[in-house]
Amino acid sequence: MVGVKENTGLGKTTSASFGSLDGVCARRYRELGRKITVPPKLTIFVEDEPKVAIYRLTQGIAAIFKKNGHGPKRIVGFALPGDFLNSPFADRHSCSVDAISEVAADQFPTEAFLSLLQANPASLNQMLEITFQKINAAHELEVLLGRATAEERLVEFVAGWRARIGRKGALANLVPLPMSRKDIADYLGLTIETVSRVLGKLEREKVLRVIPEGLQLMGPAERPLLFERRASECRRRAVRFAIAQS
Repeated sequence: MVGVKENTGLGKTTSASFGSLDGVCARRYRELGRKITVPPKLTIFVEDEPKVAIYRLTQGIAAIFKKNGHGPKRIVGFALPGDFLNSPFADRHSCSVDAISEVAADQFPTEAFLSLLQANPASLNQMLEITFQKINAAHELEVLLGRATAEERLVEFVAGWRARIGRKGALANLVPLPMSRKDIADYLGLTIETVSRVLGKLEREKVLRVIPEGLQLMGPAERPLLFERRASECRRRAVRFAIAQS
């Protein structure tokens, strides 16, 4: 792990993973964890390295990578505060993780973390559910990359990211994108030029507006025009798939 330092109180977790546990159990996790910070663009851990710690992001955003044969790594996900960066159920890291912004995280010793999980069925079930959700998300991404057009991929990404950051009310149509267009392109299996072209098309059609912080979605906050585009693209994708199977 590169460039890590102890953190004495940066930020605040927005989706506490242990929020449903009783007070005694949650306190044990807090006592077990060591708070660290990682500067932007530095690696937190590397795929296939022996796993000596479990990490839960508490501030910032991180990119999750997988090896791509002999070529460059490919982004397979983005982590937000409250997300675990790795699973405790393996001896080695199944991915690499880089900080996009400066991040803060709780670092738990793997063996002690596993022992605490085994002693608390509620937290063990929670961790298993998180693991299954990540597996399902990976499957959904592969389906999207295999069947969807460039516009469908980008629209689905923006809609999903908006849901993940949980914006409400008047802020719901302001979608911050702290990752770069290169990161988005890598995640969606596209080129930067294609991402820029699709954004330009959606902007000309007044579906969204590109702003310095990210995207401003057009239309009502409860259902912006992007969601209408998403629904129509899903219908077209279903028709294409049905034709291909007939």
